Amino acid sequence: DFTNVYKIKTDKSENIPVADFLFNPVAAHNGIIYYNGQEKDHYLYALDTATDESSIVYEGNLWYPAYHEGYIYFMDVSENYRLCRYHLTDNYVEVLTNDRVDTFNVGTSYIYYQKNDADTPGIWRMRLDGSSAEQVAEGIYRNIHLTSRYAYFQAYGDDMTIYHTPIEGSVNVSEFTPALAAAIEEAGN
Repeated sequence: DFTNVYKIKTDKSENIPVADFLFNPVAAHNGIIYYNGQEKDHYLYALDTATDESSIVYEGNLWYPAYHEGYIYFMDVSENYRLCRYHLTDNYVEVLTNDRVDTFNVGTSYIYYQKNDADTPGIWRMRLDGSSAEQVAEGIYRNIHLTSRYAYFQAYGDDMTIYHTPIEGSVNVSEFTPALAAAIEEAGN
């Protein structure tokens, strides 16, 4: 049932409904699941997994909340999907970039994001506070994933090639060839 949210014990017992509406649980920390509304609003909500109670955290028009160290990073729908962050303790919003953002991922030191721009689209990165923005690769990319050492991403329309660059230090984009070899092998089977 994709219209409800359930919780289940690890032994697969006690399948209990938590919410009778659809939501996208994309951020979690300390037993709290943060999500944006999808039906009547796009506010930031928090679902306490201990009590199964949901509450409004911030009445903004946001999409894709991501938790990192006391902040919720999100795309501001009302302002052309610019990237912002909301401070959970002090209840304020900071604009990180006015660029239109298609997708993003928050790492330890950097945010990697796809800048949507008709003239110069590309993967960009910036510090967590929005400073030091720099282009990583020109073009349209998707599936941004971060590890402790590398940022990985794919060009839109190309399911075979994965690119990567070190998270820290200078940008040095190259093909991640083990992924390409695995994709070619899987395609042959």
